[in-house]
Amino acid sequence: MTNIEIDDGIYNVLEARAEEKDFDETDEYIQYLLEQIVEKIKREKQNAEYTEEEEKKVKNRLKDLGYMD
Repeated sequence: MTNIEIDDGIYNVLEARAEEKDFDETDEYIQYLLEQIVEKIKREKQNAEYTEEEEKKVKNRLKDLGYMD
C-alpha cells in the first residue's frame, strides 16, 4: 500500500462527506472515490481503443473522402 499526502483543506471536505455518506473511516471513502475514478478511466480507455479492423475502416473512409492519401 502507498501513502499519499492530502492537503488539510481537501481532507476536511472529504472527511465531512465520508460522514454524510455513512463511511466508518475517511480513508475508506477516499479509497472508494479512487476506485470509482480508476473504473471511469478504464471505461474511457476501453471505449477509445479501436480494433485493427475498425481503424482500417476509418482510414479507408478518410481516404475515400479525400482527407488522407
